[in-house]
Formats: sequence, C-alpha cells, structure tokens
Amino acid sequence: MTTIRLGLIGETNVNRANPETAFVKAQAYLDRADLLFGHMETTYALKPSDNNDMPDLPYKRGWEHSKPDCVRAWKAAGFDAVSAASNVSGSVESTLLAIQELDNCGIAHAGLGKNIEEARKPAIVEKKGVRFGFLSYTSVFYPQFVPALAKRPGAATVKAEMSIIPSWRTEEMPGALPSVKTWLDEKEKALMLEDIAKLRPQVDYVVLSCHWGVSSDENIQDYQIELAHAAMDAGADIVMGHHPHRPQGIEIYNGKPIFYSMGNFAFDWHFMRNGMKDGIVAYVTLEGGAASKISFVPVRRDDESNDAVVHQPDSEAGAFVTETIRRLSQRFGTKLAVSGDEVVLSI
Repeated sequence: MTTIRLGLIGETNVNRANPETAFVKAQAYLDRADLLFGHMETTYALKPSDNNDMPDLPYKRGWEHSKPDCVRAWKAAGFDAVSAASNVSGSVESTLLAIQELDNCGIAHAGLGKNIEEARKPAIVEKKGVRFGFLSYTSVFYPQFVPALAKRPGAATVKAEMSIIPSWRTEEMPGALPSVKTWLDEKEKALMLEDIAKLRPQVDYVVLSCHWGVSSDENIQDYQIELAHAAMDAGADIVMGHHPHRPQGIEIYNGKPIFYSMGNFAFDWHFMRNGMKDGIVAYVTLEGGAASKISFVPVRRDDESNDAVVHQPDSEAGAFVTETIRRLSQRFGTKLAVSGDEVVLSI
C-alpha cells in the first residue's frame, strides 16, 4: 500500500524581481510533502504599462498582473500543479499568457482555459504510482469578464446566489442588521458534479480547489458548505478554499478534510503587502484511498521581505494562527492538537 503526503498552500501572488525568493524561507516545510499543490492568485502581463489601473479588470482598480517570469517561483519550489480560477482571471490576454507560462514550466494547472471545456478540465499528476486529479473553480467573479465561454478564454465557475433577509426587529428598530442567505446555482453545481464524476474513475484521489467566500472575512458562507459537501458526496477527497485571504475553519467531513480558507501564503500585491499575512501549509497523508493524517504548520509573511515564513505553533505568530483556526473549527467539532512543529487534526 503506497503512502503519499500531499502538501497544500492557499492564495499565492508572486510579483518580484527575483521570484524564486518568495518560497525559500518555507522551503524546508514544502519539502516535507511528496506532491505540492497551491492556488496561483494571478495571471500575467508582458510589460509594466499593461498594469496601469488594469483597464482590462475595471472591477478591481489597482490590481497588478505579475511579470511572466514570476511563474518560476512555483517551479523552483517544486510545485507539481496549481489551481488558477479566481476573480482576477478577467483578461483574455493575461489568461492565455498564464496558460502558456505554466505549460512552458511543466506545471500542471486547472481552472483556466482557452474555452469553457478546457477551463473545466482537471490537472492530473502521478506521483509514486498514485494518480491525483485537481479541479479548480471560482464562485467569486465579475460575470462580464471572468467566466470562460465556448469561444472565450477565462475561468471555470460555480455561481452562487444570495438574498438579504431583514432583521425580525426592523420594524421596531430601523438599522437592525439583516442576515444573508447564499446558495449555489443549480446548473453550475450540476456541471461541477459532472466534472467530478468524470474524473473519479481516472484517478486515486480527487482534489477540489475553490475560490469562494468574502474577502477579509473569517465567516464561512452557506454556499461554501453546500459546495464542499456536494463535492465530497460526489467523490472528492479533499476540498481546499481561498479568497478570504485569512484562515477559516477546517471541517472533517466523513473522514475527508475541507479547508474552507487556507489564508495567504506569499502575496506581493501592494494592496495586500502590509496586511493579512497569515496562512498555513497543510499536509494530507493518504493511503489505501483515505486520509490517515491531516495536519498543518502556521505561516506568517515577514515584515522585512514579505516572504512566507513558517512559525512554530507555540510561538506568538504560530499560536495566533493555530488558535484562530481552532476557534473557527469548533462549529464542526474539529479537534486540533500540537505534535512537534505541526498541528494535527482528529479524523
């Protein structure tokens, strides 16, 4: 029976003169995994002038696509595959360039495509004779720009809907905060489940990467849980979330991990450089078709060079990340225990 350890990182944006430096301070912890997968939170532009207020992303002023050679960071760190569907997958040219650069580096990718059929295709990676299939979707997107269509490059999407429910005290107390209800679009949910069903017999393990939730918010939305549970019921083994830019809770669903938000790993975008520095490197040890161990190490970017740095769970930074995830995971009954320099979750 082959045992393999999968390493996962969340939102990662590399845009610097020496891309390989972004992961160096955490490299020893990445090397603990047999196979590495993470979320690439960028696409690419050929020249700096392409970044002037990003006219091709009118809904996200100040965004900066990365320089194409920044994809080298993933290659240098040993990543086997990345997910790439997100709300910044909005430019046709930069989306095509991202696909090209990842292909040139030999890094498998999911979530982007020259059309919707390609965007929904999995990235399949074999390691130690074990086959992994990775799928990538975004539920956070501007509908006029991001989704891949039959003849337009873009990202794979799973649309969510929402309604605002007034407080029961609104009539008595104007200004009382309403509540928000969210749910998945049934058609796009069905397409995602179709993708999982097609992939399941081709691989030993299915990993789903989802760009979802609310930026800067630690609260999990209803549709995130709906999506994760539906994916697991359809055959996914691991669900990894990102977009909130900070850690959210972890659920063990029928023995399988759902990381609702991994938080940030490396993130060079100037708007994010001085904030939301916390995240994790997660590990899932798999054997016999199931997870035998699930753990993580806390990460916080340093102030000096904005590099991702792993912190011991008993350090100030490490304890903050660990206790945040412990608190947010209580709703699921997930238990955490420190073991050496890793935090282990009960299965």
